[in-house]
Amino acid sequence: MMRSVQRILAIFESFTPTETCLALHQIAQRIELPKSTTFRLLQSLEQAGYLMRLEDQRYCLSFRFTRLAGLVRSTMGIREVARPIMRELAAATSETVTLHTSSAGMRVCIDAVATASPLRSVTQPGEQAPLTVGSSSKVLLAFADDRKAVASAVARIAKLGERSQADVEAELARIRKQGYAVSHGERVVGVCAIAAPVRGLDDGQYALSVVGPMVRMRDKEKDFAKLVVRAAADISWLLGGQSA
Repeated sequence: MMRSVQRILAIFESFTPTETCLALHQIAQRIELPKSTTFRLLQSLEQAGYLMRLEDQRYCLSFRFTRLAGLVRSTMGIREVARPIMRELAAATSETVTLHTSSAGMRVCIDAVATASPLRSVTQPGEQAPLTVGSSSKVLLAFADDRKAVASAVARIAKLGERSQADVEAELARIRKQGYAVSHGERVVGVCAIAAPVRGLDDGQYALSVVGPMVRMRDKEKDFAKLVVRAAADISWLLGGQSA
């Protein structure tokens, strides 16, 4: 029974945003099963209404998934999906964990899980900060799709930090390549933050971060970066998107 479920899920996962229709041999190759076995599975899913076979004999997901996706979006949001993973990350690091998004040139805190330590960074949901400083801001800019807004932010960052725009753009490129950003005292003196991108199915863009005093985090940055990237990828996967 479990094997059958895994095979069905593998078929669904074969489709991508750029490959929404696939031939029998393509699906068989991706799920690593013989074409005869794959064909039987596809027939069952077609009869159940979850796949459609086109005139050219290629398969695509049916509109039943649209209905199911609508149910998911109406009952569960980013906070509900992310909070259990945020709590696990806070427990693993013993530091504050935050989730941010961007709006109108500002970085907005969606949720936060605080550590019990008396020496901690305190960020409240709804709190806003300029999209020019901090690791979360860098991640939101590095992975943003609105290039016009990014160019405007880069110009502001360069002016405020007395840096060249080329230098700021190079930093954002490094963040995209390594998959996370680190900041030291950029927004609050003595505070270190490590952030990684979260991407949802609807292309919603978020930044997950661990924040704490530099005296505690300085020697743990690499280990914490791995934990943050993994947690952000887990949230992205649950949202139906992909990690950066």
